[in-house]
Amino acid sequence: MSTAVKVPLRYRIPWKKIALYVLAVVFGLYLVLPFYWIVAMSFMHEVDAISVPPHWIPVHPTLENYLGFVRPDDAQQLVGGRAVSETPYSLRNSLIVATATAVLNLVLATFAAYSFSRLKFRGSQVLLVLYLLTRMVPGIAIIIPFYLLMRSFGLLDTYLALILSYTTFALPITIWILKDFFRSVPRELEEAARVDRCGWFRTMWTVFLPVAAPGLVAAAVFAFMTAWNEFMFALFLTSSKAAKTIPVVAANFATDFNTQFTVMAAAGVLAVVPPLVLALLFQRKLVQGMAAGSVKG
Repeated sequence: MSTAVKVPLRYRIPWKKIALYVLAVVFGLYLVLPFYWIVAMSFMHEVDAISVPPHWIPVHPTLENYLGFVRPDDAQQLVGGRAVSETPYSLRNSLIVATATAVLNLVLATFAAYSFSRLKFRGSQVLLVLYLLTRMVPGIAIIIPFYLLMRSFGLLDTYLALILSYTTFALPITIWILKDFFRSVPRELEEAARVDRCGWFRTMWTVFLPVAAPGLVAAAVFAFMTAWNEFMFALFLTSSKAAKTIPVVAANFATDFNTQFTVMAAAGVLAVVPPLVLALLFQRKLVQGMAAGSVKG
């Protein structure tokens, strides 16, 4: 009786998996390191920030760069410009404009997307394509007509000019996001509500919209980010701290020869915090809404 000898299998190194992990780490560092450097620099003294080799960790941490935005008179002597004194106002302006844009965009897009997802009418697909075609027009091509239009209505250097402009940009994409998400909501929910004698508005408010919350959050965050990051129209349509947004004021740091890098980094951190907090608070619904809006037909 012969016994078979078992030969151990040769161990194979998972090169493919290792390569994917290495690429993931490199890509993660590529995204995270610039933001980390800005945050670290905002807590440094100017001497440490421009030292060679650089200090990746603040040696003598300080809050003076942030306190300069609270005490602009002291910071003026250091940076020699108005950017620091205008930063708190620009953050307020950006928050007001972006929030108003998100709310207005969400209200208009909800009714439009519901119509496209529930009603069948001739030319609906053509109309949807036309919405997207409007986003193919470069902003620089319409900035002068927009400026003349706002000047004729006396809206220059006002919140309303920015809100109307940003709503125009974000509305077509928001309609597409919500339209696909609304199609994934079962019609049976609305039919059951109507059986219980709920009117259309009550059905929308108590049944449909709560189910569609992930899509609504995704659309609102998209509109908020669009308004928060926009620069060109804000540069043309605003001229004072009463309406200037944070991208415009942040650009002033780059044009000031006396601006300290540490103060500029602190301004960058302040500009990133509101949208970052918003994305972290609604990250789960945001992912659900964007995923549903991208795969539903």
